Amino acid sequence: MIPPGYNILKRRYQLRTHSNIMKTFFKNILSSLSSFLFPASCLICEEYLHDELFVCRSCLSNLKLHKNTEPEYIAVFQYDDKIKKLIFELKYNSKPEIGEILGKEAAKHISDLFQNSNSILFPVPLHKKRIKKRGYNQSLYIAKGFSQTLKLPIYEDMIVRSKNNVSQTTVKSSNRKSNVSGIFRINTSSIDKNILFIVVDDLITTQATTKEIYRILKENGYNNYFGLCIATSGS
Repeated sequence: MIPPGYNILKRRYQLRTHSNIMKTFFKNILSSLSSFLFPASCLICEEYLHDELFVCRSCLSNLKLHKNTEPEYIAVFQYDDKIKKLIFELKYNSKPEIGEILGKEAAKHISDLFQNSNSILFPVPLHKKRIKKRGYNQSLYIAKGFSQTLKLPIYEDMIVRSKNNVSQTTVKSSNRKSNVSGIFRINTSSIDKNILFIVVDDLITTQATTKEIYRILKENGYNNYFGLCIATSGS
């Protein structure tokens, strides 16, 4: 015996399913039409992209390399207008994938340094309020790109950002050290003490943030660490 109202409920389900299918169909049509009428272009050269995302292969492969002189970190690319544009889009225009793209490309130039190394990638943490506002941690996406090429694991929760300090970009160079003082705390210290911590950031300027992380690591018995970033505006 069919329960009362069964046919009505069945019909409603069929109509809803049909409606969802049609919505998806028209959404895909509009997306395809938009791509045809307004094709995506490279953020650097503004030429039309084919199967690339945000940056064409030519521009990506021609990014200029940075000449490193600092003993405590490696910056892969020169901080020129191209990198400035990509980092700005990464951080402020909701394009986290750029971090992964840059990480993979940067890793190609330093892969020989990490062969068979006992290392982990540690992206500089953001405060939970900053992540909620931006939607993601750009350094984590860069670390993902490095990880794919270098085959190194990512440990993102060992150190947390316990204080929501103001952005370093708004602080004078002379005040940046005090701005990051005490903003991090250790979350776990169970990781092998002999491991090399590669602190990953998008941009290093005065090293204030990375040095504060070094301090926390050293206080907890970790003495092997250095920084790795996409570019530096410090030298």
